[in-house]
Amino acid sequence: MLDDAVLQARLLPLPEAWQATPHRLAAVIAPIFAQDGRDFVLFAVRPTHLKQHPGQIGFPGGMRDGDETVLQTALREYREELGLPTDAVQVLGALPDRHSSTGIQVHPLVARVPTPAGMVLCDREVERVLVVPLDELRDEARWTVEQPRETAGRLPPPSPHFRVGDDVVWGLTGRFCWDLVVLLRGA
Repeated sequence: MLDDAVLQARLLPLPEAWQATPHRLAAVIAPIFAQDGRDFVLFAVRPTHLKQHPGQIGFPGGMRDGDETVLQTALREYREELGLPTDAVQVLGALPDRHSSTGIQVHPLVARVPTPAGMVLCDREVERVLVVPLDELRDEARWTVEQPRETAGRLPPPSPHFRVGDDVVWGLTGRFCWDLVVLLRGA
């Protein structure tokens, strides 16, 4: 299990403001929780019936609402999608923000969260959760860079892929996870 001070030292500082961009704005939280002496990362799996990103794996998050800050957006989406309170969420830092293939500037935050008991998933946005040990994500030999298949008439760029059973973390979430792996090298 990584010490929170080590995580904070490796992560980027929290963004004080949204990066100026012509793109729509969104924020996500990469939730890390400890259980039985190990760190785990929690992902949300989108329902397969959705038009946008059906069945894809991502972090809880979504679009900015009104004048929300990056932190407010990420915490609201965490609460809405997982049905968990945010009062015990400790945001440790950020990862580099990135543009999605659908024209969204996404700001990823990394947070230590309590063990996610009692989740009430928003079934419109989350079909199930996927929990992956952080030490497995950090095993660079398990990662590949692959060309995703064409979806909705678009061919996404190659991205880092991480397989967990029948699930694959890839695309923007794969890039965020790979960013985390690189920042944590040697920790």
